[in-house]
Amino acid sequence: MKPSATSRRRTVRASAVGALALVAGVLPGAGSQAQEQRTRLTADYECAFPSGTRQIEVEFSGRFPEVATAGQPVRIGAFHADVALPQQALEKLLPAGTESVTSEAELTVGVAQGGSSADARWDGLRAGATPVPAEQDLSLAHRGTVPPVTAARGGELGFTAGALALDITPAAPATEQPATEQPTGEKPATPPATAPVRIGCRPAERQDLLLATVRIGGPADGAGSSASPTGSGAPDPSASHERPEEEQDAARRSSGLDVGTAQLPPARPCEQERPTGELDRSKLPEPPPGIPVRESPIGGIHWCAVPVAVSNVYKLRGAMVINDPRDGATTANLLIQKEWAVGPGYNQLRHLGELDLPDARATFLDFDFMPVSAGIEFTSSPMTIVTVQRGSSAPNYATIYLSQTLRMHDVKVNGVPLDVGPRCRTARPVELELQGKQPEYEVLKGGILRAKFEIPPFTGCGTGGEDLDPLFTASLSGGGNYLKLVQGPPCLMRPGGLGCVAPPKVPELPK
Repeated sequence: MKPSATSRRRTVRASAVGALALVAGVLPGAGSQAQEQRTRLTADYECAFPSGTRQIEVEFSGRFPEVATAGQPVRIGAFHADVALPQQALEKLLPAGTESVTSEAELTVGVAQGGSSADARWDGLRAGATPVPAEQDLSLAHRGTVPPVTAARGGELGFTAGALALDITPAAPATEQPATEQPTGEKPATPPATAPVRIGCRPAERQDLLLATVRIGGPADGAGSSASPTGSGAPDPSASHERPEEEQDAARRSSGLDVGTAQLPPARPCEQERPTGELDRSKLPEPPPGIPVRESPIGGIHWCAVPVAVSNVYKLRGAMVINDPRDGATTANLLIQKEWAVGPGYNQLRHLGELDLPDARATFLDFDFMPVSAGIEFTSSPMTIVTVQRGSSAPNYATIYLSQTLRMHDVKVNGVPLDVGPRCRTARPVELELQGKQPEYEVLKGGILRAKFEIPPFTGCGTGGEDLDPLFTASLSGGGNYLKLVQGPPCLMRPGGLGCVAPPKVPELPK
């Protein structure tokens, strides 16, 4: 079966999101770039730390071309963001005993030419393992390459520093184990949990935040073709959320500036209540003899994460987006390290998750080659999440077990509504077994998980004596289906209904 033109356009656009979101800046630009300018900017930022708002100093540096050609990419050399975190802010930011951290920075950059402007996102700036000094500020040296920018018209093109986000990952002390044997009668220690902590920062007021100006050769856009960015014109990363994607695309085309895909909207709020479901005991591997299973004395640690996915349904010959990040993705409610079994050469951790997915939409063809579109409602079981490591040098293998019943509704055939009744659903749940492996996936860092699955036959479809079960079973049911899921880094939920210090990061759709 083939998807409709609408479905194909949606799938192509989803692929474009995954490919372009990291670029986030196909704007005004360069052809031949023999002359190069080295730029350096020191700026003050106000950042939301767990201990409160504090000011930090950030030094940006990079290599920009002096001149470029309209319609050609402006290629920027290696870009640096050196961040100094005050020692006072580290106390509540890092777990006790943290010896080193890694970090990833994401900078919003305003790009302006004449009266036109756009925001680019420069992410993937990474700082390797950095020792945490005892009584000093922590200096993080982020390095990376940033996407090229292309301008359609001639004139001066300005780059201005804007909002900054830091994902800081503490490394647990080498001597600490996920769980240790305790003397008889004592409660087992709760294993340490290290995951990226997201710190949101905005530039302090009254600063000149100009990173560089590049002269674009080519047809000028009238008299006002100079860049004229100023310190007060720092980009607002939320601005791209105010208009639909189609309007933003049209505005970028008319301005001659194209910075790729619009910034993803924030996820829906994290669930304040801890998960109440139970682990599926039938899915839990038995540890080796002599290694006991221990339960967390607090029932697990409350986290929140955003998963997004693309499912390739074999009979649709196309992809279906699940928990679309462009619509404001829902979050997964997690209890991390609910149980564990740790012994010589073996490490098993058990986690619980709950996920209430929004409806998705599928389009396919029936036997008469008429386009059929339908909403799909997901009713999910709790997620049983297991990670296993065999040997100290072996990677962690993660498996997420989940079952979902699919219900069809809002069905249209060639644009005409078709009443399928309120109970048109799969005869039994879809059984999912998502698998990931370190370093591509870690529960406390996020990453990619994959699964192959079978869609069961449909039942209860039709009204007034009309049996539509064969239509949906023939069009959708069967094996050969594939799911690729990306989980963003989780955030730690604070007790007392305070939620995360910063919202969980929304990942791009998998490619």
